Amino acid sequence: MKRPLSWLLAGLAALGWYSWRVEPRWLRIKHLTLIVPGLPRAFDSYRIGHLSDLHLGVRLIQEHLPLVVQAINREQPDLLAITGDFATGQRDGLTTARDVLAAFHAPDGVWATLGNHDYHVGVDRVMALLDAAGINVLCNAHHTITRGPDQLVLAGVDDVIYGVADLNATLYRVNHGSPVVLLAHEPDYARIAVADPRIMLQLSGHTHGGQIRVPGLRPLILPKLGHLYPAGSFQIGHLALFVTTGTGTGRFVLRFNCRPEIAIITLRCGPIHTEKSL
Repeated sequence: MKRPLSWLLAGLAALGWYSWRVEPRWLRIKHLTLIVPGLPRAFDSYRIGHLSDLHLGVRLIQEHLPLVVQAINREQPDLLAITGDFATGQRDGLTTARDVLAAFHAPDGVWATLGNHDYHVGVDRVMALLDAAGINVLCNAHHTITRGPDQLVLAGVDDVIYGVADLNATLYRVNHGSPVVLLAHEPDYARIAVADPRIMLQLSGHTHGGQIRVPGLRPLILPKLGHLYPAGSFQIGHLALFVTTGTGTGRFVLRFNCRPEIAIITLRCGPIHTEKSL
């Protein structure tokens, strides 16, 4: 009887050590291709690097941030999108990480939106430091990328939980023929975004994929506005949604069956689907 109990305790200890010391550091690069209806030919094979939930202030993330920067820069995406939660609590770590963040590079720029934890630290402080690092913040705003006469719109809403996400302001004066890639920290915002036919793709984070995932089951612990779409790719009507597991963790540095990741998303042209009126 003692031997099976000893084996059980040893197994639990090994599992705990792996979840604490191994998997949170085991960064993966996830490549995926998404079909975007109406995407102009000039943007066929356009590559977006997607990061989320850096949670600077957690010691592990501070140590591994240079590796994250090197990994994304090696992939050479056309554009880098970071969907919020740069900070964690009052220990944001942004000041010491500024120079490392400034090393992110993409030809069409590094763009970001805010997350709920960024509000805990102070939006003005986060935005000022991101500006110093050369990271452009889209807060209820958009940016148009051009290739000759063709356009692709990158938009970002304010954090849904603590900010004021205003989709009308975000897409003000966006041409109805221009496809939109929307950055929204909380993935469940897709229920609102899908109402606008211009938005073809939403990129989100927030959930960390649950961090602890029992094989065969949904994540046991998910945050507010992160329950419907915990991680991965989803199709909601015409809207494609991708939710990354993020690169960091909360203050509890634990991951199991849910590795931190960088996503490299290749956009491909697809037909425009029209809906028949009833």
